[in-house]
Amino acid sequence: MTNTPPQGPLLAAAAVMRRDDGKVLLFQHGATGPFAGHWSLPITVVADEETAEDAIERVLREHAHVEPGPVEFEDTLYINGDDGTRFIVNAFLCRGWRGEPQYSPQHYADAAWSQPASPAVSGELLPEIRAWLQQTMGEPVHPRTPDGITELLDETRGALLAAFQSIPAPARADALQNGWSPIDVLVHAVEVEAYYLAECDRLMRIPGHTWSSFNDAQWYDLHRLREPSDAASAQLRLDEVRERTRFWLASVSEDQLAQYGNHHERGAVLIGERIERIAHHEHEHAEQLLAMGDVARATRSTDDTAADGA
Repeated sequence: MTNTPPQGPLLAAAAVMRRDDGKVLLFQHGATGPFAGHWSLPITVVADEETAEDAIERVLREHAHVEPGPVEFEDTLYINGDDGTRFIVNAFLCRGWRGEPQYSPQHYADAAWSQPASPAVSGELLPEIRAWLQQTMGEPVHPRTPDGITELLDETRGALLAAFQSIPAPARADALQNGWSPIDVLVHAVEVEAYYLAECDRLMRIPGHTWSSFNDAQWYDLHRLREPSDAASAQLRLDEVRERTRFWLASVSEDQLAQYGNHHERGAVLIGERIERIAHHEHEHAEQLLAMGDVARATRSTDDTAADGA
């Protein structure tokens, strides 16, 4: 019997352990499994009875042999294993652990501390992990200036639309992932951008304003009460809001982007970092659309096979 990867992505958790010198801990996987031979962050699949935070504590204790300290959710990554298994990985920044990390031979083949901007390990680092480390912890490719952020937004918008257009047109309105259609993803992306832009402007203009996070669950409930959007209107709205964002960036200075504002969870945040989050959000949804495309093509192939056998 051949082992086949699960149809849906698996939920996993990854520990980002960073020393005072800026280096992060990387582990090399053993000779078997979806990441065989590759380097990655310490990572594990979240068990049914666990939360992602529980899984991180387990990784720190059982995989890295340290006593956990505070952990903070950092980002969501979408990773593909060599065997076709797909993972939705919640990455957590780990602070103040106690003890000197050591890898477990039953879980990993090697370990190393490495600079995130240019990980130097004797083997291949998972490409999604490499790109994320370089983007979030390495030297920024795009400086935090109005022009730099505009270039970054242009790149992620291109990736978002390319991922959307790679989905067969008849499937773009279909619910392909957790009740969401590809068109829903575009509508969500544009409304998050409009919200982020408005909150950044308020942080800059209104003394004492505190950033309030976008409520995805509330948005989803309200979105379901509206008339469904079509692809053309969603893309038109994307263009309209992006033009507004570009105009706003052209109207502010680098010094203004370097100002701090209040955030209800993170405390003090940079306004420039907040507007950059639009790009990170689009990157996440580009990955989601690529996964939706896989589902659409697999469904179409199954339907074609069934039709041929009828």
